[in-house]
Amino acid sequence: MLKLDWNLLFTVINLLILAAAMWHFLFKPVRKILDARRAEADREAALLRVKSQEADAAKARYEKCLSDTEEERRQILQKARKQADDEYKKIVSNARTTARKIEADATADAARSKERILADAEQEIADMIALATEKNMGDGGGARVDHALYDEFLSKVEETK
Repeated sequence: MLKLDWNLLFTVINLLILAAAMWHFLFKPVRKILDARRAEADREAALLRVKSQEADAAKARYEKCLSDTEEERRQILQKARKQADDEYKKIVSNARTTARKIEADATADAARSKERILADAEQEIADMIALATEKNMGDGGGARVDHALYDEFLSKVEETK
């Protein structure tokens, strides 16, 4: 059997004292160091989560700014196209107005020219009638000559129309 002697009792007491000393001087500080490291790791993880959230927020702001810029670009292009279209319509309208004015002026000029030509023709006819009448009065042809002059006058008037 196991014999209990003082040596065994001192050995057990020494082991208990050694375990208590190791607990107090080795395990407790190591546990404190491990707890401190764990706390530091938790703080860094929390800080990393905060930084990640800030980065996500910055990314969202950047994407919103990018989409706003794209929308502004589209609006500027749309506005420029509308202005160009308005300018085009204005130019075409002015050109049409100018063309109508030119056409009206040309028509008026043609009408004036026609009237002048007709007036000149009437004057020539009147001069010819006067000349023919003078010749006839001098010849004394009478009704026959008057009838011939009247026919000549009518034929000249029809030619000028």
